[in-house]
Amino acid sequence: MEEKTNPLLALGVRDFRRYWLALVAQVVGQQMFAFTLGWLAFEITGSQAQLGFIFLCGFVPQFTLTLLGGVLADRFDARKLIGAAQVNAAIAMIMVGVAALLGVAQLWHLALGAFLWGLSGAIDEPARASFFPRLLPRPLLRSAVPLISMAFGGSRVIAPSIAGFLIASAGAPSAFLACAAAVSTMTAVLFLVRPAPGAARPHGSLLHNFTESLRYIRGNEAFARVIGVALLNATLAMGFIHMLPVFAKDVLQVDARGLGILASAAGVGSLAGFLSYAWLQAHASPRSIIVDSLSIYNLALIGLAFSDWYWLSFCAILVAGLCHGYFVTCAQVILQTLVEDNYRGRVMSVFALVWSLMFFSGFLLNTAGEWVGPRLALAGGAAMVLAYVWLSLVRAQALKKIVLAPKPG
Repeated sequence: MEEKTNPLLALGVRDFRRYWLALVAQVVGQQMFAFTLGWLAFEITGSQAQLGFIFLCGFVPQFTLTLLGGVLADRFDARKLIGAAQVNAAIAMIMVGVAALLGVAQLWHLALGAFLWGLSGAIDEPARASFFPRLLPRPLLRSAVPLISMAFGGSRVIAPSIAGFLIASAGAPSAFLACAAAVSTMTAVLFLVRPAPGAARPHGSLLHNFTESLRYIRGNEAFARVIGVALLNATLAMGFIHMLPVFAKDVLQVDARGLGILASAAGVGSLAGFLSYAWLQAHASPRSIIVDSLSIYNLALIGLAFSDWYWLSFCAILVAGLCHGYFVTCAQVILQTLVEDNYRGRVMSVFALVWSLMFFSGFLLNTAGEWVGPRLALAGGAAMVLAYVWLSLVRAQALKKIVLAPKPG
């Protein structure tokens, strides 16, 4: 039973350990870039709508091309796709950093940087989801998936704080260049790992491969439910993290350091969720984890929306991060454990739309905030997700029947 509950067991595999450490560095760089980009956009323009526009520029390529990235991940060498994506991301970060260093940074520089970053994510997300299971035995996936989630959650603890202090002490250009150095780590480590051979590659056209994966998901109600609620939550609620510059400056009246602490609260909560997920998994069903974590997550966001106290806002974000860590990890464990290998890249690319939709959510919430105020915009989005969870997801029989026994392969 130990391999089902020990969250660190997968780190005993050398190649996975190397990959995981590089992933931590990569994601720290990505989170720092998002934080610094949002801060600089709001600093230059002072407009919530323009801040939303920057996140829209990141959303468009990531959303429109992630599904293509999933098809490519099942057809081509995922390692080469990941490497190309990280090179492109580093170029975007260096470009914006140099523009800021020379004092010529304008909104279009930031928009281009966000676009290139979104393009990298469209290729990187599904390629990584297809690649890392080949670095370790399949029974260790239930240990590996929380560790992958932990890399993202842990980075959200330290990345905003690092970026906030770098901005305050050395300026935004230093933060951008540090981001480029961090994401380049993954490119180097890809030469050191030796993945197992992949499953047989699909044949036919790209369009046929894509439509085949949608039929596969539609035919599995549990997959469809999990992915559907994840995409809804990403669209209407997850963009709260991109509203924090507005809440920090206009509502709570704190500087870049205060914003960094607020943003890292989500990461602290997520990290706690990832570290305790093995215990939770042993004591609660997947359905309970999904329904309860999403409910508390959105209630915490409603609390954040109407908070005027800095530390109350911090606590609300902390709780939201904890519950989001539980939800995302549970969803990925379900998908990665039960999906067939030859569909893995495409199925996980549909789930990866969560991360691109978070950009779109930032755009929606900030644009709505320009019209009705940030409080009502955030509370309204969270309330809609909460309503869906209790009116639809609670009664889903497919979630009650999930048994996390991996398919042989």
